[in-house]
Amino acid sequence: MRRLFVTAVVAVGLLAPPVGAEESGTPCSFEVDVTLSPGLSREPSSGTFDSAGESGTVDCQGTVGGQPVTGPGTFGAVGRYGTDGDGDDCRSRRGTGDGTIHVTVPVEGGTEHVDDPFTMTYRVSGRTVVGEITGERFSGTFDVSRVDGDCLRTPIRKIRLRGTGLLS
Repeated sequence: MRRLFVTAVVAVGLLAPPVGAEESGTPCSFEVDVTLSPGLSREPSSGTFDSAGESGTVDCQGTVGGQPVTGPGTFGAVGRYGTDGDGDDCRSRRGTGDGTIHVTVPVEGGTEHVDDPFTMTYRVSGRTVVGEITGERFSGTFDVSRVDGDCLRTPIRKIRLRGTGLLS
């Protein structure tokens, strides 16, 4: 993940579910900004990420909890990055982490809320950063773009995740 957040990623609207993902569930796309602490710099570190609640958006097409989805909902995530080896820095080519997603989707008759622990992997693919989330109720893929920091003068402390997945 050393160059992981150095290059801004061209936004990808929808990504395919990860290879081997269960093919059942409701297709959803999401976008959320997360803050990294301490952030990525030239020195390896492990740290946390946090979206400050369900500050992102999720758009699911189908049913959640047995009820039809009636519109866009909210998406958030908290967790850890740089969990393998000596941590990550701006030259890392791959990495791992874990966390919990928090999703609230409006459905007929109310809302459906999901808190789902996950593991993730991420890697540099050409000039983009891509990753995979695997949870019990939500699995999918995401791309990463840098929101602030440059990794040379200032650590990268905020990133944007965009992706798709299946929510059961």
